[in-house]
Amino acid sequence: MGLLGVIVVIVGLVLAVQGVRRRFVKYLKTAHMSAKTRRVVIRLGMIGTTARGLVFALTGALVVEAAVKYQPSKAGGLDTALRTLRDQPFGMFALIVAALGLMTFGVYGLCEARWRKV
Repeated sequence: MGLLGVIVVIVGLVLAVQGVRRRFVKYLKTAHMSAKTRRVVIRLGMIGTTARGLVFALTGALVVEAAVKYQPSKAGGLDTALRTLRDQPFGMFALIVAALGLMTFGVYGLCEARWRKV
């Protein structure tokens, strides 16, 4: 179970790095966008993909913690990760930031559906 958590953490961190490095742009038809639209879509992708990766990493970290403490019932999923985030100092602020990041990823997903290279 701990190994699975480590894999999820790694995947989350890779997603976050891809967001920061704009690796997703190669999958978009940027030539079909105006300059302003391209800037907005790239920003949405950066923020959303990074947020998604960080939430994945947090979820994986909770699985690792549960495996180390041998409390499988505490592993949970995304809902447990978000509740744990909420219960930390400045947790409500962090939760709002995570929620806004995931909503941004959702908006980026709509943009990707429109301009994705197939």
